[in-house]
Amino acid sequence: MKPYNPLQPRATLLFRLATCALLLAHPAQIAHAAESASLREGKLEVKTGKTVNFTWQIDPVTPPTGGPKYATGAFLHSLRTPAGFEWTTIQPADHLHHVGLWWPWKYIEVNGQKYNCWEPQEGQGRRVAQSVKELSAPPGTFAWEFSNSFEVLAPGAEPQTAILETARVALKNEKDAQIIDVEIKHQAAGAAVTVLKYVYSGFSWRGPLSWNKDNSRMTTSEGLERDTANDEPARWVVVSGPTPTGCASVLMMSAASKRAGAPERLRVWNSKIHDGTPFVNFNPVMNQSLPLDGSHPAVSDRKYRIVAADREIDAATAEAAWRKWMGGE
Repeated sequence: MKPYNPLQPRATLLFRLATCALLLAHPAQIAHAAESASLREGKLEVKTGKTVNFTWQIDPVTPPTGGPKYATGAFLHSLRTPAGFEWTTIQPADHLHHVGLWWPWKYIEVNGQKYNCWEPQEGQGRRVAQSVKELSAPPGTFAWEFSNSFEVLAPGAEPQTAILETARVALKNEKDAQIIDVEIKHQAAGAAVTVLKYVYSGFSWRGPLSWNKDNSRMTTSEGLERDTANDEPARWVVVSGPTPTGCASVLMMSAASKRAGAPERLRVWNSKIHDGTPFVNFNPVMNQSLPLDGSHPAVSDRKYRIVAADREIDAATAEAAWRKWMGGE
């Protein structure tokens, strides 16, 4: 399959107009308390003082590690706790296509053709950021609507849009925690799309390289840990590890058990894979392929909350947070 150039400018006029409108409405910055949001060099950034604690990468990263075939955008990195601990990693040496907090499908099928949308270096498919719109939010909270698309490339053809994505993302920084809400809606752009069964696919986090099997701990809603959680259902998963100033935790919560009727399954790395560095994937297609339509919210309408805290989050606290979140829908 002939690869296409991922460095080709993909920002649309719609994105540029939406961005200009956003900046004109707030000439210098969009201010909430001591925080500010601004557009800079193909990124949407939120700062607390001079520290960037939230970034939506719009344009493909340049220059990408590994060369142009690894260029990709439409992901969240860098993300930092209020104390400044960076809890996402992009383009680690072991997986150059891993990018912070991101949510591509591994394989989709369109018109009988299978496409890999997880690994841009394969030249078959990728997610592309299209536009950004600021949403109204309570004081102290930022909210946006990110419009994205999945492009696929059939042999001998130009890239075609297969999936339209609307991702609503909200950010709130508390005294010792960063809270990110992500709601993802997918629909076929034209021809019917099937999200194909695979061991990893969907909502994913690549954690700090400083955390490993020896200095970090993973726990799930089902009471499982790093070496037992893979391929098991979970409503939430929390990973805790050291920071230069103490301890941090990343709690990832899924609303699938309420929205889709069953919890998603986890793809996580055990202690033997890359020394147990955190990779966590909520996967609705681990055991079955699903049509991408309104009758299958497991793939068409997903919702997650992430709490990245400058403290340890134990299982009881994680369960209470998930129940509070679900009660607040």
